Amino acid sequence: MRFRAALPLLTLVATALACSEATSPDRVPNYEWRLVVDADTLSFHWPVNDLPVRIWVEDSLDMPSRISEGIASWRAAYLYGEYDAVVVADSTTADMIVRVRTAPAKAIATVGRLHTLFAGCEGATDIDTVATRFQLQLPVRMYLAPRYDPAQVDLTECFRVTARHELGHSLGLFRHTSDTLDIMYGQPEAAGLSQRDINTAQIVAHWPANMIPTR
Repeated sequence: MRFRAALPLLTLVATALACSEATSPDRVPNYEWRLVVDADTLSFHWPVNDLPVRIWVEDSLDMPSRISEGIASWRAAYLYGEYDAVVVADSTTADMIVRVRTAPAKAIATVGRLHTLFAGCEGATDIDTVATRFQLQLPVRMYLAPRYDPAQVDLTECFRVTARHELGHSLGLFRHTSDTLDIMYGQPEAAGLSQRDINTAQIVAHWPANMIPTR
């Protein structure tokens, strides 16, 4: 039911992309984003009715600012407002929980832990399920952690890049790319989203999702 409204838009965008492909053969391609677990290929995007995604962020190492910057980057990647999120003060109402730890917590009963390693910090996003692999357990849990003493090393840019990368996982980009220019590269170096990141995010937003967010 919650995906029905998106179907006409999917047809429209698919048609537009087909026309664009016909006139622009050099268009930057997308990359594979779906998570494969045994025989299941899992795809996800936030239903329109669930926007904006509510994100609670632990107030440590200026992480609410880093997450807000990441939200703005991904929001700008979409053409029709397919993604939006806000930082909220009440963790009990949140769709996502972001924790700052000395090391990411151990995963418990997750289908996939998407781990990211950067020069001075690291991150992880847990893709957890309920009764089946096709029910995404809310709240989604994200972890960000310094690898060095933040009092001795400026980790602002490190956390900025890693937060943007982890947010990409949370909106459905479940796989790492092999291109260092992409923010979704496994050890991200890019200061911002590449055109491949943007193209893939737009496709994901209109791809039939088989994972439904569930509390």
